[in-house]
Amino acid sequence: MTTTARRARARAIVFVVVAAALFLMPAYRQVFGLRSRFVRDWELFNEVGVGLVVAEFAVRGADGHETAIDRYAALGRPDRAAAPRWSRSMQGEAGLLRVAGELCTRLGPVDLRARASIATMNGWVPLHAGEHDLCRPLPPRPPVAGVRPRGHEDR
Repeated sequence: MTTTARRARARAIVFVVVAAALFLMPAYRQVFGLRSRFVRDWELFNEVGVGLVVAEFAVRGADGHETAIDRYAALGRPDRAAAPRWSRSMQGEAGLLRVAGELCTRLGPVDLRARASIATMNGWVPLHAGEHDLCRPLPPRPPVAGVRPRGHEDR
């Protein structure tokens, strides 16, 4: 056997071994339930939306009646596509409060309320239920559990 043929065979063997390992590695955890720091979990798009906030804003009048507002129009943007990224995809309570602060600045002295939920590892959790005026300082609140991505390390 020539040197070129040996190299081609060695490359083919290495390719087959690597391909078999890539094909069978997910079964190590998914089928057999085993864990290793050398065999990583295959979790495609896992935890992508964790910490994302969805909110509806409203202005409460003196009579207690709430009027829904379009945050993009209130921020002077014609539509969602023209809005800055921080106002389109709010990350965590800090992102919600940033948008609320900007709305309070633009709208003047108003009673701004929000109904918001935050994505956690266990699903959507209510963040604000319209109970506080977001243009005024908020009382201390406990952090919401599970809103930070776990990271890519195996546990």
